[in-house]
Amino acid sequence: MILLTGVTGKTGGEVARQLAAAGTPFRAIARDAKRAEPVAALTGAEVMVGDIGDATFLGRALAGVQQALLVMPNGEQQLALEKGFIDAAAKSGVRRVVYLSSLESVPESPNPITRMHVQAETHLRNSGLDWTILRPTFFMQQFVGSAARIRERSEIAMPIGNGTLAATDLRDVAAVACRVFSEPGHSGQSHDLTGPELLTMHDVVERFSSVLGREVRYIDQPMDEFRARLKSINLPPWRIEAVVLELSALAAGVVDHTTDTMARLLGRPATSLEQFVRDHRALFGG
Repeated sequence: MILLTGVTGKTGGEVARQLAAAGTPFRAIARDAKRAEPVAALTGAEVMVGDIGDATFLGRALAGVQQALLVMPNGEQQLALEKGFIDAAAKSGVRRVVYLSSLESVPESPNPITRMHVQAETHLRNSGLDWTILRPTFFMQQFVGSAARIRERSEIAMPIGNGTLAATDLRDVAAVACRVFSEPGHSGQSHDLTGPELLTMHDVVERFSSVLGREVRYIDQPMDEFRARLKSINLPPWRIEAVVLELSALAAGVVDHTTDTMARLLGRPATSLEQFVRDHRALFGG
């Protein structure tokens, strides 16, 4: 049995959809039954509703599980919950944990989220479990948050300056996770996953313009304005500062390379930004 966490989020939900499409049964845990309804409707899905921080519930959820995907939403208690899950998995006899980290997670990072990823990676490596770590970078799906502005004003506003992105389609990352579950050769491996190109935001809007057939402009948004935008959607202060640090790092060039890992693992090229925009053309006003 495969256990999935994070199924009401983008990445965990996409892994669930791809497992269902492949006819692979799985168990999913979620805190909110209503939000988990789309996953519960998938073929082969078993959904258990409860709190991952509840040891009794987690023990029940892990019963009979051979492999687990650990994907946690960012928050101040994230590291404690991740360590607790790893310890419970080891205690329950789980064979392998697949952990979603990030390419930017390095020990010297000032970002609390990436620092927590580093500590969780270390905890998993020392747990005695078989493990695989997936380390993707900036998801193309983040541009969906700009869809209304792209449709209405033909512009993308982000505080990234001339920094570079290795924009990555989370559908590819989910496909790698499914491969890890279904084939040998991933034990004790850390997979750095990127899209096929290193792009500035000026390159990004050129790709959007080409696919949508109209000029899309990049607005290098002042960081104070961006911070206010995050506050307006009621993100907590801790999360706001973490996102600000993340984009500041991108602006400073923290991501300066791509990898061929995605193509090697999937046997096909990683999804390009052009293809992503084509796939979502209606959303962006094509």
